[in-house]
Amino acid sequence: MAVTTQIGTVFVVNWSFEQWMRVSGLLESYAAMMALGLVLGLVTGGFPAYTKEVSMASLVVLMTLSLSNVKLGEARGKEPVRHALICLGINYGILTGLIVAIAFLFSDEYRWGWILMAAAPSAVSIVPFTTVLGGETVKSLFSTAANYLAALALMPILTWLLIGSEVSGVSLVYSLLLLIVLPMAASRAVMRLRIEKSLNTSFMNLSFALLIFAVTGSNRDAFLGEPALILIMSLACVVRTFGIGLGTEGILRRFGVPKASRVTYVLYASYKNLGLTATLAIALFVPLVAVPATICIVFEVVWMIFLLRYYPKAPG
Repeated sequence: MAVTTQIGTVFVVNWSFEQWMRVSGLLESYAAMMALGLVLGLVTGGFPAYTKEVSMASLVVLMTLSLSNVKLGEARGKEPVRHALICLGINYGILTGLIVAIAFLFSDEYRWGWILMAAAPSAVSIVPFTTVLGGETVKSLFSTAANYLAALALMPILTWLLIGSEVSGVSLVYSLLLLIVLPMAASRAVMRLRIEKSLNTSFMNLSFALLIFAVTGSNRDAFLGEPALILIMSLACVVRTFGIGLGTEGILRRFGVPKASRVTYVLYASYKNLGLTATLAIALFVPLVAVPATICIVFEVVWMIFLLRYYPKAPG
């Protein structure tokens, strides 16, 4: 009897461990969690209430954990500064310019969504993506910090210039303080906690999935009711992500830029903070304004999967 009990206990422990490993693997998968949030949002319609509040809370957690990985002290000398200026020019010059051009192909609500995307800083995920793809991580860390500091001025300026009186200045400043300044400050405290990397990644992915669930669910009617519009917007997302990314890679290769540098520049040429974009869209306007960012998230995930296959085979 005792032996049977011990065998049963071992079986339960092993089964529990296997289930936990599966859940843990899911939580650590960026692509899987984004897909889960998107599908569940479309199926259930998201949250019945408080979509704005849930989205903002999720983004604050996501931004805080993401920025806790940005350590300015690792950068030394003039080279990181030069690199940061180049990345700022690529992200806020070339990519922003392309997105603004795309924006004016759409009507008001969708156009505002594209403009918010154009005004947003680069995605914080560029830092871990740079590491995975074999790019220059330290320079990417410094460039991301510089990008977000610049965004505090560039984001309200671009938004007011391109959207104008349709957006409340007070609401915009409040949202930027809450969604950028607060996480930047809180991330310094979180950095001292030395959270295990896998746990940090899991919480980041869970927060992002919750945000995608809320935003997608609140726009389910638009996604399911206007397939032609969603198709056109998807084509625009392909140009905004794959088009400019591959174009940047091709030009840099032609000029003999080393692969490690190309990786970073291509990421800055193709990634915006879409979580911030979608959350600001809901906070400042209506959920419909978040549709462009939500669709682009899907293509950014696919783009990353493509880069993971492309760069290991790409010439240096």
